[in-house]
Amino acid sequence: MEPEAKWNGSTEQVEFSRMSPRSQGFTKLPGQKTCEKSVLLFTFVLLISVVLWGTLLFLFLTRFKKIAQDVEKLQESCVYHNDSGIVTIIRRLQVDQWDLKNDVPQLSKAVNKLQEDQTTLKSKASQISQQVDRLQEDGTTFRSQVLNEKNTATQALEKLQEEIEKLWTEFQRANGSVCKNCPKDWQLFQKKCYFFGNEPKTWPQAKFACINLQGRLVSIKNKEEQAFLTQKANKKGSWIGLRDLDMEGEFIWMDGSPLNYSNWSPGEPNNQGQGEDCVAMRANNGRWNDAFCRGQQEGWICEKLATC
Repeated sequence: MEPEAKWNGSTEQVEFSRMSPRSQGFTKLPGQKTCEKSVLLFTFVLLISVVLWGTLLFLFLTRFKKIAQDVEKLQESCVYHNDSGIVTIIRRLQVDQWDLKNDVPQLSKAVNKLQEDQTTLKSKASQISQQVDRLQEDGTTFRSQVLNEKNTATQALEKLQEEIEKLWTEFQRANGSVCKNCPKDWQLFQKKCYFFGNEPKTWPQAKFACINLQGRLVSIKNKEEQAFLTQKANKKGSWIGLRDLDMEGEFIWMDGSPLNYSNWSPGEPNNQGQGEDCVAMRANNGRWNDAFCRGQQEGWICEKLATC
């Protein structure tokens, strides 16, 4: 058995030795060495990566622990140092906040009630304001009516007194009495007495001045009377008793008689400026001119019946 084995071995050795160099080189390829180097390089890089990640993880854990410790110290510091100050104030504010939360429903109800009351008061105020406005309007209307009635009554009384005086004068003349008496500073012409005022006045002022003298602004009825008045009147202009206050263009004398005689200046009356409602005699020639009632004239003429 042994010689056969040796012979077989030698045979294999001979066969192995007879193999070509090409066959022997195939068992030792250069690629095998490259793969071994790549495996070693990969292993080395992997080890380095593990070391780096481990280092980073260690640093992160260390830093996290440090931050946790700092936060804990900060919390302890806040509690220990502010317990008697800020913490107490915070607790008190929390209590106040809780109380306010409890009071909110009541406050809300109170606010709603105030809003309702305000709305009611506004409504009542509006009603009262409307009532006051109506009362003021009624009062204004009433005062206007009273003034109009008073003026009407006054004018009626004046006319009645004048008619009584005329009748009395005519009665006395019929009995042979001479009716030529005029008060002091009044001038007689025909059956009337005339007063020539020389103080600057507006037409309403002149009207009341004549009333205070128990007369009225003159009513001119004919040329003879006009000539007398022109001669005696103030040479700068005088108010007479003619006006169209009630209706524009309808001139009426103070005694209520219509305009049957006139002595207008050329182009008059022109109602210049839409407000010339009273009449004055111009200076020197005595011609009439419609003028503003609130303007002033240097003179004014009153008249009344002469007494017997």
